[in-house]
Amino acid sequence: MTDRSDLLRYQSALDEAMSLARGDLDEVVRAILSLPPEQARDELLAVLPGFTEVYGNAVAVAAAEWYEDVRRSSIGGTYRAQLGPTAPLDKVEASTRFAAGHLFTDTPEKTGAVLSGAVQRYVAYAGRSTVARNSQIDRRRPRFARVPKGATTCAWCSMLASRGFVYNSRESAGPGDDFHDDCNCQIVPSFDAGEVHFDGYDPDLMYDRYQAARAATGVDSPGQKQIVFELRRLYPDDFTDGVHDHA
Repeated sequence: MTDRSDLLRYQSALDEAMSLARGDLDEVVRAILSLPPEQARDELLAVLPGFTEVYGNAVAVAAAEWYEDVRRSSIGGTYRAQLGPTAPLDKVEASTRFAAGHLFTDTPEKTGAVLSGAVQRYVAYAGRSTVARNSQIDRRRPRFARVPKGATTCAWCSMLASRGFVYNSRESAGPGDDFHDDCNCQIVPSFDAGEVHFDGYDPDLMYDRYQAARAATGVDSPGQKQIVFELRRLYPDDFTDGVHDHA
């Protein structure tokens, strides 16, 4: 059975890779800030794709080993996990260009902060895609869930995590654009046919909040942004981006 300790072991490997990636990123940003903006931007475009691929591959290996461990402890047997793809080059380049826009302003140092969040998302992408890929090709076809790292997360992630262990395709769990910068959610597999709850992840509670927020919109078919808007205001202390209205 999948439990929080399984996830924390993998999260530790991801955190280590991210620490190394951000350390390298800081060095690069410090080196290019003295360059003309156009040259600095081009240097970033030349370097960032390599960052996300190298560290993304390291995370993919850790995710594959984690998937194998979870599978073995759940149902026994042996399985050789395949690595998922690293982040798409066009996405990495687009984020790099966006961050590099700060190089042309009076606050070029903001470039590093923006890139740090993007690098986290794209390095983690490879781990998420690895778990999702194997959940699809494994003949045991486990279900998987989007699981936040801790008990408190943002309203957007809570909404997407509220479905529990029902996903069975990479697209349905949102391995790409549905994970924002600095998002700590992971795709977690489960080979248990029953309900899976563990410390810090209660999809039933999340779903009850989702339903309350949906009703609070006052419309029959609200969009996700409308629901998240209400979630932040109905439960401001339960989300990292909760909103206290003092009208």
